[in-house]
Parts: sequence; structure tokens; C-alpha cells
Amino acid sequence: MLNVRTAAAVLLATLAGLASGSVSAAAQQWPTKPVTVIVPFAAGGNVDAAARLFSERLSQRLGQQFVIENKSGAGGSIGIAAMANAKPDGYTLAVVSAGTLFILPHIYKEKLGYNSQKDILPIAMVAYQPNMVIVDPKVPAKTVPEFLAYLKNNPDKLSYGSSGIGTSQHLCMELIVQHTGAKIAHVPYRASNQIIQDLIGGQIQMTCDQFSTAYPQVQGGKARAIAVSSLERYSVDPSIPALAETVPGLEVTWTAVFVAPSKVPPEIAGKLAAELREIAKDPAMIEKLKGLGVTPMSVTGPELQKMIASDYDKWKPIVERAKIPQP
Repeated sequence: MLNVRTAAAVLLATLAGLASGSVSAAAQQWPTKPVTVIVPFAAGGNVDAAARLFSERLSQRLGQQFVIENKSGAGGSIGIAAMANAKPDGYTLAVVSAGTLFILPHIYKEKLGYNSQKDILPIAMVAYQPNMVIVDPKVPAKTVPEFLAYLKNNPDKLSYGSSGIGTSQHLCMELIVQHTGAKIAHVPYRASNQIIQDLIGGQIQMTCDQFSTAYPQVQGGKARAIAVSSLERYSVDPSIPALAETVPGLEVTWTAVFVAPSKVPPEIAGKLAAELREIAKDPAMIEKLKGLGVTPMSVTGPELQKMIASDYDKWKPIVERAKIPQP
């Protein structure tokens, strides 16, 4: 006959097994209801566009709606916090720019509302593009050396726009500032379209926005391209030089990453990653992304986590040197 302690242990083990089995079964059947996909930026931006394209395909492939919810503010941290603190059942995801995972923690620190290394599980990096420095056509500089000299020779006279503290636009220009020692005013906006409006209107002189946002302005004659911020020239228009040709190692790129709360069942994370890999390989999706000036990617699992961890370490000293005040 079982004693009370043994019986209790058996009961607990049985309940644990049943609970584990129910979680596994639910994960295998996922999704059985609509999935919320938080975009921590305003509608109409690059992350939003990528999120909508991939979410539409996920809806088609998995038979449930993947519904976009824009929740912007604080450089993306408000929306990410909402996702990170949601129930980890696979029904709340987010699509973020990778920089929000390894740059914002060094700026907002304990005010962030989540721990980017403990509370967030990167699922798949699905799209990539460099940023591009563009200037008001009235700016006399036309080459990278001329541009860098222009910044140094005009202290406290120039300003640049970004879509918030800690974004890729902000840190791209900050790297240039650190290289040149220039003094340029940073003007944060809520969205890229506002940056472009003020650049065209002459309120700011430059930005280092994502290629897909900046390039149409160059094509339309409303801005002049100086350089892309990738290590090599971008395939969409290789006539535009890379900043790294003049400033070796200078690199700031934009990537779209699907993420989930860290305790989401591994079966769900694996299923989602597999679906996203297949979508990224689809010729129709590749053409749609290229039409936006974006290159599809498919990086998942340990490789993705290693990339983000490496960038987390890389950006810490850069942010510290920038002495960005904590918001």
C-alpha cells in the first residue's frame, strides 16, 4: 500500500505528465485561433510592411488569421514589452527590427520593461536591407569624403532625423559622429515618413534611413544619396558606394525578426520557424520583398541567437561612447 507521501508524489507526477501532454498536444495543433502580431512601430514603415507580408502568408498556410497590431513608442520598446509580457502560448508574437533587441537594452536599461536576453525568443530573421545616408540636395557634399568633411566643418549647424532613440537611423548617424567628431543635432520622429517630409522641406539636412525608404527619394530627385551603411555595395543599386569603403568596418543594417515570449512551447517556436523559412524561399515572396528594396533572409535557431548575442556585445561600447541620455 502506498503511504501518503508516496501517493502524493505519484499524483503530482501524474498531473505533471498530463499537463505536459496537454501542452504538447496544444502546441502541435497550433494555431487554433487568431494570432496577434505586434509591430512596435507605426503603420506604413518597413517593419510594418514586412510583418504584413509574412503574416498574410502565415494566415494562408496555417488557416488562422495573423492580425497586425501596431503599438509604437519609445523606440519600439513599448510594443516589445507588450509581447514579452504576454502569455507564452504562441498567440502573441512580434516582428521587430533586430536593433531593438541589442541596442535598446543599453539605452533604456532597467526602464525597458523586459529583459531582452531572458524574456524574448528570436524565431526567425526574415528580411534584410542596409540603411542609406541621404541629404537635402542643397547640401554641397556629393561623395563620402566630402560629406564627412562637411560635417566636421559645420559644427552645431546641421541636424539629422531618426524614428527614435536607439533606432538604426539614430545609431547609423551616431557612428558617423563618433568617427568624425562632428556636432550634429539629433531630431527624433515617430515614423520614417515624417523624417522624409522634413528632409524634403529643409527642416533637417540628412538622415540614415532604411534603403527602401530612402531610395525612392533619390530616384525622385528629392534627396541625394551619399552611401549605404553595409560593408559592401547593395545589389539593388551598386552605383551607390558603401560607407565602409571610406570608414572600414562601419556597418548598420536593418533586419526584420519574428520573436515570441521566451517560454513559448518549443514545438510552436519550431513550427513557426519552419513556416517562415518556407515563406522566405517562395519566389513570389522574394519578388515582393525585392520590390520594396528588401532582401529575403532565413536565419533561425542557434545561428540567429548567436548573431543577436554578438551584436548585443558589439553595440554596448558604441552606445556608451555616445552618452545617450536614458529616456
